[in-house]
Order: sequence, then C-alpha cells, then structure tokens
Amino acid sequence: MSVPPIKRLLREPLLHFVAIGALIFLVYVAIGDARRAPANLIIISSQRIDQLSTQFRSIWKRSPTRKELDSLIEGDIREEVYYRMALALGLDKNDAIVRRRLRQKMEFLTETGAYLQEPTVDELKAYYSANKKAYLRSARLSFEQIYLGKFPDPKIIARALKVLRSDPARAPSTIGKRTLLPAELSLSLPNAVDGTFGRGFFKQLSKLSPGIWSGPVRSGFGVHLVRIKNVVSARTPPLQKIRDAVLRDWKYAKAKERRELDYANGASASLSRYTGAAFNRRQIGDAVDFHGSGLSGRCFGLCRSIARPCTSARLSGTSPDR
Repeated sequence: MSVPPIKRLLREPLLHFVAIGALIFLVYVAIGDARRAPANLIIISSQRIDQLSTQFRSIWKRSPTRKELDSLIEGDIREEVYYRMALALGLDKNDAIVRRRLRQKMEFLTETGAYLQEPTVDELKAYYSANKKAYLRSARLSFEQIYLGKFPDPKIIARALKVLRSDPARAPSTIGKRTLLPAELSLSLPNAVDGTFGRGFFKQLSKLSPGIWSGPVRSGFGVHLVRIKNVVSARTPPLQKIRDAVLRDWKYAKAKERRELDYANGASASLSRYTGAAFNRRQIGDAVDFHGSGLSGRCFGLCRSIARPCTSARLSGTSPDR
C-alpha cells in the first residue's frame, strides 16, 4: 500500500529540521524585540538609580528620601531629553567645550592603558640611565653669616675677619650690624638660599672653604662674612632608592608617547579620508531639520511613570546611545 505524498513529506527529517530552525528564529526575534527599548523610550535602569543615590550620598552624607530620589530621576530624564534634542539640532558640532571634553576623554582612555603597563627591569634601568639628570639632587649647605652693611669700609671687613679667625668661639652677634636676615641657615637648597639673600648668593658660598670665616660675600642687601658649617654635594640617588619616582615618570612618558602615536594615526587616517573626499559646500552648511527628526515641542510633555526596577519616559524621536 502506497503512502500519500503529504504524509511522506511530513515524515522527512529535513522538513523537521527546517521547522524547528524557523521556530527558534521566531522565538529569538520575539525575545530580541521585547528586550530592545523602543526608539522613543528613555530607560532609567535600577543601576542608574543606584548611581544617582550614590552621588547624593557622597554630597549630603545621607540617603535621599523618596521625594528627593524622584526629583533626581526627573532631572536625569530632563537631561536625556535635552541631550537628544541637542543632538538632533547638531548642537554638538563646532562647539569648543564639547570638542575639548571629547578630546579629554580620548586622551584619558589612551593614557589609562599606558598607566596600566609595567616595565621590565631592563626597561626601567634604561629609562633611569637616559634621564639621570632629572633625578640629580642639588647641593645643600648650612652656614652662619654676619651682616656688615651695604658699603662697609674695607678696613672694617679686614678687622672683623681677623677677630673672628683669631677667636672662633666669639659670638657673631657681637660683630656687625643689626638685620632681619637670619644669622644662620640649616642645610638648604640653592633656591632657598638665593630666595633669602638674593640671586647668586649660593654660588658664592659654594666656593668657600667650610669651617672658617670668609668674605666679603655680597648679597642683594649688602656685604656679609660667612662661615660654612656643612656641605652636601650634588648627587644622583641609585635607582633602588627612587624606584617609585622613576616608575611614575616612565609611565607618564609611555602615556605621552602613546597619546602622540594615537594622534598621529588618527590624523593620518583623517587626512587620507578627507583628501580623497569630494566636499559639497552646500551639504556641509545644511541645517538639521528639527521637525523632520521627529523631535518637536512635544518633547517637553513627558509621559512619565515611576516604577522599580526602572523608570521610563516616552519621547517622540530617536534614542541615541549615551
């Protein structure tokens, strides 16, 4: 007995496979459509609400009330509405503040990757060797001084030196003139010494022999006799002593290098694209059709419903990603 063609067709495994595949595809499409937010819907997720609450707590040191939280959500929706309206109008174009902010974001993204890098031992040593001058620690010295006035007589200078050298224990305060300048400075860097006595004073002191009274030494205020008490020579610390500082500088240099490389690549791509493009001056100058975008004055009439875990507001227009 022969089997009818329809029954024979229904028994075919290939037909079963196609039917099951079609069913899976329809289910997938249905689920995808359900999950995809409509273009005219603003979604304030539970995660976003948590962010708003966290920001509130960081400022006011307490959790927001229900009324305050609703106000925060309302403000976030209002911001999104204006954001979409501004994009539709092209207000993000040719805006110096927007351009600067986007540039900062791009540089931050670029540099973050560089700061996560860790150099090898040899790389760090090579960087340290190539930049030793940057880690040079300037000489320091401590001294005491006696002020003799703006233009003292050379005989007074010679007599004061003779007294001080013959009697090293003599109190310096018994010689010289009164002044608001410090009689003594502990170990100090060149800029600190010059900042107190005038430019070039440290350089003069660095040529004096320690332990004995010397002079005259001229400052921005007049003439001094000086006794150097202690000297610490300029030096570069070994790498192991300043590893953290060298590592920080290495990462900064890598971030700068990566930023410049990304800029060069981006500039090269842009130039090649724009060079081969045929620009239409009228097209560039065309204004965005606000009403044609679907956004209108109705954007301000928000139909809002608050619910957990998300809050939504219906908006006539597109829904660009933020």
